[in-house]
Parts: sequence; structure tokens; C-alpha cells
Amino acid sequence: MRYPVTATFLIAGLFAGSANAALRTKSMDAVEAEVRARDAALTGDLDKARKKAKKLYAKVLKQFAKDSTGRKQDHKRITKITKILTGRPFRDDAALHVLLTQGVSGFMLELEAVLRRADRQLGLLGTATGDSEKALARLGKAHDAFDAAVGRASLMKILKKCVRADALAAKMRRSADAAIALNGPIDVHRFQYDIGTDEYIVVGGRVSQAQVDRDLAGSLCTKCHTDAVHDVKDSVHYTVRSPSQQVLFPGGGEHGMFDRACGLPATTGLTNYMSDVNMGECAKCHVGRYMPAMEGFFAGMFQEMGVSDPQGQATKLIDSGLDCLICHSREYKSRPTDGTLAEIAPVRNPDARSPTPVGFARDGQDNADFDRDGTPDLVIDMNGDGTPDAPLMVDMDGDGTPETPWRTVAQDRSLDALRSIGVSTDHACLRCHEHDFTGYKRGALWIEGHDFHQTEAEGPFAGAENTCTVCHETDAHKIKRGHSVGGDFFGSDYPAPPPGTPFDPNDTTDVSCRTCHTASALPGTIHTDTHLAKMACETCHITAGAGITYSLFGQGGQLSFGRNAEGKDTKLLVSDAYITDDEADLVKDWEAYRTLPILAWFDGGASFLAQPLAARGTPNAKIAPFKPMANGIVFDARFFSGQTATNEAGYAYNAYSMYRFYANGRNAEAFDALGMLDMTPTEVRNITMDAFYSPDPAFQAMGLMLIFPNLVYFDKAAFGYEHYLTHSQSPYDRDHDGLVDAGADLDADMFAAANAGLRQFQGFNGPMGFAADYEWYPPFEDVSETISMKLPDGSLIKMFMAMKGSQIQDPDQRAAFMAAIDNYPAFSQVTLGGHAVRPKEQAIGDCGSCHSAGGLMSHTVPVTRKVPVDMGPMGTIEFPLYQWKFYNVKALVNLGLSTTSEDVVAGTADVDIDGDTRYLRVSDTQFALNWFAPNAANGYRAADEATALLGTTLAPADLTWHGGDWMPVLEPVVDLISNARVLGYGQDYVPMSPPAK
Repeated sequence: MRYPVTATFLIAGLFAGSANAALRTKSMDAVEAEVRARDAALTGDLDKARKKAKKLYAKVLKQFAKDSTGRKQDHKRITKITKILTGRPFRDDAALHVLLTQGVSGFMLELEAVLRRADRQLGLLGTATGDSEKALARLGKAHDAFDAAVGRASLMKILKKCVRADALAAKMRRSADAAIALNGPIDVHRFQYDIGTDEYIVVGGRVSQAQVDRDLAGSLCTKCHTDAVHDVKDSVHYTVRSPSQQVLFPGGGEHGMFDRACGLPATTGLTNYMSDVNMGECAKCHVGRYMPAMEGFFAGMFQEMGVSDPQGQATKLIDSGLDCLICHSREYKSRPTDGTLAEIAPVRNPDARSPTPVGFARDGQDNADFDRDGTPDLVIDMNGDGTPDAPLMVDMDGDGTPETPWRTVAQDRSLDALRSIGVSTDHACLRCHEHDFTGYKRGALWIEGHDFHQTEAEGPFAGAENTCTVCHETDAHKIKRGHSVGGDFFGSDYPAPPPGTPFDPNDTTDVSCRTCHTASALPGTIHTDTHLAKMACETCHITAGAGITYSLFGQGGQLSFGRNAEGKDTKLLVSDAYITDDEADLVKDWEAYRTLPILAWFDGGASFLAQPLAARGTPNAKIAPFKPMANGIVFDARFFSGQTATNEAGYAYNAYSMYRFYANGRNAEAFDALGMLDMTPTEVRNITMDAFYSPDPAFQAMGLMLIFPNLVYFDKAAFGYEHYLTHSQSPYDRDHDGLVDAGADLDADMFAAANAGLRQFQGFNGPMGFAADYEWYPPFEDVSETISMKLPDGSLIKMFMAMKGSQIQDPDQRAAFMAAIDNYPAFSQVTLGGHAVRPKEQAIGDCGSCHSAGGLMSHTVPVTRKVPVDMGPMGTIEFPLYQWKFYNVKALVNLGLSTTSEDVVAGTADVDIDGDTRYLRVSDTQFALNWFAPNAANGYRAADEATALLGTTLAPADLTWHGGDWMPVLEPVVDLISNARVLGYGQDYVPMSPPAK
């Protein structure tokens, strides 16, 4: 494995080290310990074989005990040890052989690190000399010898080649030392770097590269930027959440992606901060190695362990994981290019530039080996003497003893990254927000030709080094998000005012079109008072979205779709849409799934499933464009059994509702400790349906959870599949490119993933003071208990809004509000706010674009079909109709793997599966889901029941629940309604033909 001589490579450690470095690897120490243990065990009268073994052990220990007098002698000694332990009578001793193999592997890792560091050092030399030329030549020979060792069949052959490479490296060092001596330290940002010692010279002291790898902020950044750590930890980019008055969420709390389910990457950060290096784990973007909640977790764990200053050490550990360079380095790599990582995702850029082709900021993992020397770092000071003496480990086998190194995302803290520190650029923002800007999620490209501001020749955007921060201004690591971004993203450094608050031109924390563009300066022919009073600027100036409109996870796999022209989510997203090679490819991906926006009233408020909480007549609401989004999230089907439990108020609630997860046992105390409640645990455990009528949104939301099935917090690593990417050890990826193989017998196990997710929560038991076997929620016992549901159907939020509307005092206003929610749209709506702004020539500028047949007002929107049910004292309530749909998951994955976005754009490939029974079959049976009485007659039935399979020609054995190919998904029955009616207008109010001229 030849490494180019550039300034790319950096390793913590010495060149050839001290004279006995080859022998005294940490892995060889384990071999010595094992030999000593075996030798001590051989006592008393021994048979002939064991006498021979004891004699050989003595020879091995004698070699270990010898003092080092030079490299050559060390080489002989380690060779002798290996020869003794791989010869008879030890040849069949598997345990000893594994230990010895690890020891030789440790030697190889050391030698590899030496060569990498030499590459980097010689690349940093500014002037070529005779010594540097000699060093380069000898380094090349050492590389060749090391390459020859890789792949050798026997340990002795590997060792022989490594010894040769090590000897050549020692010769190379003499020449390199002489060449380095002629070069002084090189300038790096506000400090210097000493090539010869691998140290940074800062504020009169020296900091090793190893310490930088371990704690970047503490060892370097805070030497000058004294408030940086505090500011970053006080920002949403670290916390992943913030308070918000705009979101109706169960229990209130702090909102963002920490405590909300997202249908694209699936489930929450609580269970998937670190999932698998190939898939979309949260840590691939967020600025910390550890989830923010882990600071309290570590403090509790350290206290139980008797560690000195548990809170202080927990804080230091968390702070050491902050990644300043992800935003401030121009040469940041998606994975460190030096040293050995625990895992590297196969789908990545050839030069490892961040982001990767699949849109991740990082794509490597360390197993608590921050300096990447092959062993976990010592980071915990057990006895308080100021010197760390224990690694960070986790208990994975449940025996109460931590035995597995703590897995972390691998950050680029290399010299190259540090040398390119500067003001953040557009590219730095797009390392994490690429999917937010592209067709993958929001479908609003921030590139030339798609957003007018990117080509603006005058004004603040012209020549801006970072066009993002022209609008999203920064201060003390806080970034202005804007107050009108709703539905999918509520975390903000500057929390928005309550929904319905009028635009305030003096609010310096807001970001909107009106921040720069005043109404008085706009052309009056189009920007009339009538339009400006009712329509958001984006409605005319952001004319399209793109990308995913439906993403579902289920037993068998994961699929995503875009919306077709009829308003159905049936255009399969192909694998090519997730992998971006260049800007031209990105545009093709966007064009392949381009979709018209949905127009809806928006006052800033939305549900936790991204549904706008406004209707025509809502104060200060405006018509805004949204990208449609449906989430096929996995829920607990046991909800539909109707089984109840009783809370402290004596109120009987559904035993498998989301409320159960918040209120059962001591869960409420845990969620309160995690900052996820806006009420006390006692208040949580005393919720009744009366909470619907509370003026407090936190109580309203918790009341809603009484009649909402529990979300499955599944572990994606156990599920093993996402957007055509597979688990890093997946049997469905034989060529190891990170993508599932075409024709693979894919069978992602949602049932196992759901139980694995529940077990993850039990990892909080110790720090929370719970019993080790405390169960947060009953484990799943059958595959049919985890069902995929296409949500949200809109019925619960319509019910909530109707209750809200009933409190309007003015009868005319109340009647208008109720009429406006009559056709409340199904599914989520993601605001198309701020990006992909078309120039005025491409904006909607004529009446017919909206008010004509084929215009936006006649564009169809899915609305859930409902049936009225007499609920006795509660009156008549409408409940949604549902039916099972069955997706041929393996055939669809193969279609997605064999088709490109270019094929879709050119019309040479059809990926719209609407009506195509090869891929999709629909049950003839429809049934109402009664959220209050889910086990009511003519209600829910399982997907493998005979009635549910009517009209599909499928049998239970065909379903993925039973090992077949057809994945069942429970979906609402929808009618396609004109956007005008969804907005609350009728045919007479909005003309459907161009006005007379």
C-alpha cells in the first residue's frame, strides 16, 4: 500500500520510536501476559508434553525480559518469539494463535504509522536537499517491503517482510532527521507546527498531534478563542434542539431532531446518533463526537464508577469531541486520511472530500481510538491524579462490565485541516446541509440557475465568500434561521415567536424575503395589497420542489418515492438520486423528481409531524408553498388491540400509545432529565383527554398522545438498510461498495431492529438509577406487531384544529374556519422557504398560472377519505379510512439500482409504479381507524388476514412478515382534491379559467 508523498498524511507517534518499539507493541504486551499466565498455571507433577510447554514458555519470557541494545536485536527477538509460539506443540492452540496474530498486526500498524508519518513529514519539507532525496528513496524501499508483507499467508512471512521494512525505515530516519533539521517550524493559523516532533507551538507551549486528535478545542482552539466552547455548546448546531413555541409536540420540551422522528433517515437521534458507518447516523453531521445528552449520562456513569470529579470529567470528555474544523477548515476530509480507522464507508469521494457522494459530512468511525494508533485512548482519570488511566468502554453484552470501546465518528483533525482554517464558506455549510438544499429532502437547489441570489451581480451577494451567511448572519456561533421555516425543522438559535405573530421589521433575528425587500419598492401590477396580504413571497418566487415525497421503512426493506403529476407518491426514487457526482448530476436528480408545491395556509405553527396548524381565517396566516412529504414510519400494531393501562389519575389509556412511552413507570423522570418535557413527571402521569382543552400546548400535545400509536424507536444498524445503502457487514453487499447488490435476497429485519432500539434505551438505566433489567416499553414478540403506516393522514390534526376552532367566539369566523379545514390535506408539508428563488422572469407572474385549469389552484392534493362514527357522548366524529398496500420490495430495489435519474428525465425508464401490479398491489378492503376505540368492529385487521389480502392474489406466505417478497404498508385512502378547496375556497370564489381581457 503505497502512500503518495504529500502533505496529506499525519500520524501521532514517533518515527521508529525507541529501540524496543517493535517488540513492545500493546498487542505484544497481551501475548506476554498470556504466556506468563500459562507458565504460572503449569505447576506440580507435569507430563512430558506440559514439561516441554513450560520450557518453551520460559524461552519466550526470556526473550521478553531481555533489554534492548538495538533494532536488529529487537527484530531477532520478536522473530524468535513468533517462531516458538507458532511451532509445535502450539500450532493447534487457537487462542494463543489469535493473540500472536494480534501482536504481529500491532507491529504492522506501528510500522504503517511510521511510514505514513514519514510521507507527511517529507511532504512538508519546503526545500529539496541531498538528505531529503535519500530519505525519499529509502522511504520508497520501506513501502515496497511493507507492501510485500500485506497479504502473506503465514505470520513468519509477514514478520520477515515487516522486519525488512522496519530496518529500511530506520535508515530513512537518519536522512529525514538531517533534512528536517534544516527546516524550522511551519506557520499554521496563529501558531506553528514542528515537523520533527509532531507538535504545535502555541502560546509559548507545545501540544502534540496526539493530544489534538484527542481534544482539539481544549488543546488548541481555546488557547485563543476562550469563549468558543461555551458558544458552540450554546448553539443549535451542538444541542440539536431548542425551545419552540411553534411546534405541537408530545410533552413539549426542546425541539429539533433530538426528540422528533424523521421519516427520511428514520426514527430519532436517541437511538441512531451512532448507527452504522454506511448509513445516515446523526453524528455524521453534528459537531460533537457524543450526543449532547451524553454529558449527563457520562457524569452519572462516572459517579457510579467512583471516578474523581465525575461532572468535570464528563464535561471535558464532551468538549473534547467538539469539531471546530467541520465548519472552519477548507480542506476538511470526510474521513481522516492518516492512521487506521475502525470502519470506513465504501461510498465516498476518491479524495475523501467532505461531503461524500451520498451527502454525509463524515464517513469513518473510530472505536474510541481518537489518535488512531490501533488501541482505545486513555481518557478517564480514575484516581484523580491528573493523568488519564482508563479508556471509555461500553457494556454491550449486558453483564454489567464495560468491555467494548465506545464508538465515535472519526473527525479530520489533521495538519492539512488545521492549516486551512479560515472563515466558513458555502461549501462548509453544504457539508451537512447538502441534502437539505438538494432534491433529497427540501428540493430547493442553492446553485447557479436555481436560485437568483447565487448569480446576483450587485448587492450583498456579489462576491460574498459565504453566500449562506449573507442572510443567515452569525454571532457567537449562533446563526439566524428565520421564523417561517416550519414543518420539518424547529431547532433554532433564535427561537421564533408564537404562531400568528405578525412580521416585525425590527426583529433582527428573523430572516425572510421582507428583511431585504420592502413592499413599497416592489412593482405594483403584481404585488398588489390583496396578494401581499394573503400570499407569502415564496408562493410566486419558488415554483417547484423535488426529491422524496414518501419514504417508508418496513419489514423487508426501505423505499422512497417522489410524487407524480396526479398527486400520488408512486415515482420510485432510484439509487442514482442519492449519489451526486457533480453539479450537472445533481440537476438531473432534481429534474427527475420535480414536483409542484402544495399551497397551504401557514402562520408559523405546525404539528410534530410537519402539518401546518393554520387555515383560512387564522390570524396573520398566509398562503405558502410546501413540498409534500409522507412518512412511512413504523408503529406498534398492538395499539389496535385496545388493551388499556391506568395512569395516576385513574384514567384508562391505550397501553401501546405514545403516551405509554412517556408516562409508564419511571420513563417520565428520564425524559424530564433529558430535557424533553415542558411539564413535571407528575403532570405527565395525570394526563386525561381534558388536556385537549388546555390553553397550554404541552398539555394539548400530551393529550393527543393518548390516542396515537407508539412510534418504534428502531436501531438502523440492526435493520441494516437505508436508501440502497447497507450495513457495513451486510451479506447483501458482496462487492463491498456500500450499496445493496442487484438481485440480492434482501430482507431487512424491522422486528429485530425494533427490539434492538428498545435495548438501547436500557443503556440509560444505570445513569438514571434504574434497575439493570428495567424495561422502558414491552418488547415485541411477533413480526406483525411492528407495522409501517403512511402518516400523517391528517385526521388527528383536523380533529385538533376543529376543537381549536370551536373556541372561536365570533360565529361567522368560526363557521369560516370550520369550512376551511374540511379538506385538510393528508401527510406532512415541508416549507419551501428561502431557497431556489427564481428570477422575476421565471416567477409566477400571470393570473392563469394559478387561476386556470391546470394552474396551481387546480393542482390536486391528497385528502384522507373519512367516515362518520357515532361516539355517543362525544358526538359524531370522522375517522380515516385505511387499506393495506403491498410493495414488492426486492423487485423495487432492483429497479432502483438499474435505473438512473437521466433515464427518468429522458423518459426511457418508467419508475412510476401506480397501477403496476408487478410492484404494487392494493387490498380491496378498507376499514376505519377509530383512534379512541381502535379495536372497534370493522376496524383494524392485520395484513396477513384473508380480508386484508382480498384483491391482491397474495397469500400470507408471500408477505415479508413470513419470509416473502411483498412488504405490507398501512396507508390512508385518499381523494385527490383541488388545491383551491384545500385552501378553503370554492369553485365560485376562484375562477378556473383565465379572466376575460
